[in-house]
Amino acid sequence: MQVRFWGTRGSIATPGGATLRYGGNTSCVEVMSDSGATILIDAGTGANALGKALIEQGRAMRGHILISHTHWDHIQGLPFFAPLFVAGAEWHIYGPRGIGPSLREVLSAQMDYNYFPVTLNQFAADVQYHEIVEGGFGIEDVRIATQYLNHPALTVGYRVEADGASMVYASDHEPHSPHAGEGHADEAESGDAEHVEFIRDADLVIHDAQYTASEYPSKLGWGHSTIEYAVDVAIAARVRELALYHHDPGRNDEAVDQLVLTARQRVADAGAELSVVGASEGSVITLRGAANTDKLTPFMPSSLVKPASSVSEELILISGLPQSDRAVLSDAAKADGIPSVSEVSIEALKTALEGGHPSLIILGDALVGTDPVSLCSELRALAGDAATDTPIIVVADQSAVPDDKGEAAGVTDWLTRPFSVQYARSRLRAWIMRSMLRWRKAPLPGDEEERLAAVYRLALLDTAEEERFDRHARIAATAFDAPIALITLIDRERQWYKAHYGFEFSETSRDMGFCSHAILGNEPLIVNDTLSDDRFAENPVVIGDPHVRFYAGVPLHSADGARVGAICVVDHKPRSFSAAQVRALKDIARLVEEELDPRVASRAG
Repeated sequence: MQVRFWGTRGSIATPGGATLRYGGNTSCVEVMSDSGATILIDAGTGANALGKALIEQGRAMRGHILISHTHWDHIQGLPFFAPLFVAGAEWHIYGPRGIGPSLREVLSAQMDYNYFPVTLNQFAADVQYHEIVEGGFGIEDVRIATQYLNHPALTVGYRVEADGASMVYASDHEPHSPHAGEGHADEAESGDAEHVEFIRDADLVIHDAQYTASEYPSKLGWGHSTIEYAVDVAIAARVRELALYHHDPGRNDEAVDQLVLTARQRVADAGAELSVVGASEGSVITLRGAANTDKLTPFMPSSLVKPASSVSEELILISGLPQSDRAVLSDAAKADGIPSVSEVSIEALKTALEGGHPSLIILGDALVGTDPVSLCSELRALAGDAATDTPIIVVADQSAVPDDKGEAAGVTDWLTRPFSVQYARSRLRAWIMRSMLRWRKAPLPGDEEERLAAVYRLALLDTAEEERFDRHARIAATAFDAPIALITLIDRERQWYKAHYGFEFSETSRDMGFCSHAILGNEPLIVNDTLSDDRFAENPVVIGDPHVRFYAGVPLHSADGARVGAICVVDHKPRSFSAAQVRALKDIARLVEEELDPRVASRAG
C-alpha cells in the first residue's frame, strides 16, 4: 500500500517560498493498494494536482474519495479535480451522514451559481455519493473502518487496511480532555481511550497536529490536536510511524521542522519506539505489511446504512443543567432541526426510561440531592433494555470528571466545559446519529464476572483454528443448509469465533452480537426474521453486511455450567426451524461442549 501526500496544510492554502518543503495546499492524501485501487482522503486544494497526475498516468477512470467532513479546506479542491469531468469515468464519494442536507447537497453548495461558474451537475463522470456513519465498508481489496472524531463539524476518521498493512487518517480531531491536549496523557477521557483503540497498532497514522500544548488553551473548541497529544496517543496505541499533519497556516517550513524535532524528543523522553515525520507535499510512504495481517481490525458493521427514523422523531431529555448550558445545547439542537431540549425532573427521566426509549439523556451537575454519575448508575439499573441502550452524557467541569467511576456507572460520554454552540452541535450530531441506528444490546448476565472467569479458564480465546471445532461448524452449516455457522465465545467486549464457516472474520463487537443474547438463557434462541424482531431489526449486521435475516443459536456451557458462548447458524433470508432441527442443533452443541472441556461430557446427559 502506497500513501502520497498532495496537501498537508490546514485551514487555508498557504503557497509561497516559506512553505516549499512541507507544502501550502490543503488536505489531500492518496492511497493506492498493490492491486491499483485508488483512494483519495479529503479533497482540499491538493486534489487539483492529484487529479492532473491521475489523468497523465491513465488512472482517472475509476476511484474513490473519502471526505472526513465538509469544511472548505477539505473539499475546496473537488470542483478542480479533473477526473470528475472525464466522460465514462466512475467515481464514488463518501462522507459523514449529517442530520440535515445530504452529502451531495452540502458539496454542491460550494459550487452554487453565486460562488462558482460550474455546477455539480456538470460533472461528466458517473459520480455516486455514499453517506456513512461509524462502522466499516470495503473498496475493492481495501477495508475501511470509520469513527467519529471530535471537531465542530460532524467528522469521521478513516482506518485503511490493505496488503497486510494499516494506516489511519485522523485530521481535525480535538482531544476530549483539554489536559490531554496540553500534554498530560494521564488525564485523558474515555473518548481519548476510544481514539487510541481506533489507531491501535497502525503502521502509519496521519494525525492532526496543528497546535502546540502552549498554544492550545487559547484554541479550545476549535477542533484540532496538539503535537504532544498526537505523540501521546500514538505511543499508547503502539503505532509504528506518525505523520504530523494539518500544519497551521501560520507556520513556515522552519517552524514545522522545530515541531518535528520536539515530537521526536517527546518520543525519546518516553523511551518509546515511534518514528515521527512531518507530512510534506509530494512525499511517499510505502507500507509493507504482509507479515502483519494479525494487526487488522476485526469485522466492522457496514457504515453505509441509513437510519430508519427522522431526527424530528428523536427524544432528548436533560436534567440538572444550569441555564447557561441549557441555552447552548438548545441553540445547538435548533441549528440541526432537533426538537427543543427542555429540563425534566429525575422522576420524569425514570418514567421516560421505563416507558420508552429516549434517544439521548444529558445530565448536569446542578442536580438536587444527587450527583450525575450516581444518577446515571441508578438509571442504568432500571428494568428494561432502554436503560441499557440509551446514551447518557454528563456535563461537568473538566476538574470534576472522575478517573474511573464514570465508566463503571454507565456514562456514555462527557461534555466538559467550556463548550461552544458549534462544538455542542457536532457532539449532539454524533450522539444522535449513533442513537438513530438502534438495536437492543443484550444486557449483561447476572453472573457476568463468574461467567467471564469460566471463559478465561478454557484458555481458548485467540488460539489458532482447530479441526475439532471447525468440523462441527461445517456439519451445522451442511445439516441446516445455512451459509454461515459459528462457534463463539463471549468475551467482555467481543464475540470471538473459535470456528467460523462462511464468515471470514474472527470476532465482532459484543454489542451487535446475537450470541450475546443467546447466553442469557439455557434454551435455544431462534430468530426467524430479524427485520420483524425489535431486538435486531436495526442492528448494523442486519441492515448492513453480512445481512443477517435468520439466526438459530444454542448456548454452550463450561464444565461448571457457566454459559460461555454459543453455536449458531445464520442465513441471509427468513427461515423457520422445526422441533427436530432445534434438537439436532442442541445435539451438536453438546458435542462442542465436550471439545471445550471433556469434563462437560459427564454433566451433559
